[in-house]
Amino acid sequence: MSGGRKLYQWTKDIDELLPAFYKQWCREYNAREPIPVHWKRKPEYTRDHYVNGKKRKVFQNFPIPVLYPTESQQGLWGGEGLIYGLRKKRRTSLRAPRLWKPCLLKRALYSEILDQWFAITVTERTMMLIDEAYGFDNYILKTHEVDLKSQLGMSLKRKMLQALATRSFYKNDLEKQEKIYNKYKDFLIPNEQIEWVGLTVKEAIVKARQLEEKKNPQVPLKEIYTKELIDKLKSTTLEEPKSPSKGSFLSKLNPFKTDDPLK
Repeated sequence: MSGGRKLYQWTKDIDELLPAFYKQWCREYNAREPIPVHWKRKPEYTRDHYVNGKKRKVFQNFPIPVLYPTESQQGLWGGEGLIYGLRKKRRTSLRAPRLWKPCLLKRALYSEILDQWFAITVTERTMMLIDEAYGFDNYILKTHEVDLKSQLGMSLKRKMLQALATRSFYKNDLEKQEKIYNKYKDFLIPNEQIEWVGLTVKEAIVKARQLEEKKNPQVPLKEIYTKELIDKLKSTTLEEPKSPSKGSFLSKLNPFKTDDPLK
C-alpha cells in the first residue's frame, strides 16, 4: 500500500481472497490524512464566496502537491518529497519552473529490537522525528504508513514486530531480552496480521493466493489420470491368453505353419 493513495475497488474473487483486517487497513489508509509537511493548515485562510445571494466561507489553504520518487521508498524521507512549481524572478515579472528537492543525508541508525545497524538515506526532518520519538525503533513503530511513506520503513516495522512476537533477540541475555520486550510490547498486534504489515496490494494478492494454494493444492490432471490408471490395473486380474485350437480360424492364419510333420 505504500506509494500513491487511491480507492481500492476489489473484484469479487479478490474480495473473498484477502483477509478482512487487510481490507480494513486499506480503508483506514485511504481515510487518514497525512501530517502536513510542506504546508501549514491555517483556518484563517478563507474568503467570502456568494452562492445564490448567500455568503459562505471558502477554505483557501490547500495542500501542496508532492512527488514521491521510487528512491524515497528505499529511504526514510520523513514525509518530504519533490515539489514542482514556479519561481518569480527578482527583476522581472516572469516565472521560471523549478523543482525543490529535500536535503538527503546518509546516516547509520541502530535498532534495539533487531540489534543491527542500518545505513539509510534520511532527511533532517527524519532525524528530528527520531529524536522526538526517543529512538529509531519508536519512530518506525509509532509512525503510520501514511506519514512514513517508505517501503523500507514498513519492511523494518514488519521485522521488528516479528522479532517481538517470537522474542528472537538477545537469546544469550535473557534479562536484556525481557527489558526490550517490555519496552515495545505495546506495539504488538495479532500474529496472523504481522506478516501482512506493509505489503502492497499486489504483494497481498500474491500472498493470499499462495496461502489458498497451500490449503487447497491443485493436482495436475496428468497425476490424477495416472493414479486412476494404476489403481484400475491393480484391481483388474489379467487372464493368460488361450492357445488357438488345431482347426480354429486363428491357426489357419499362422504364416509360420507348414504341412511338413517333421518340422
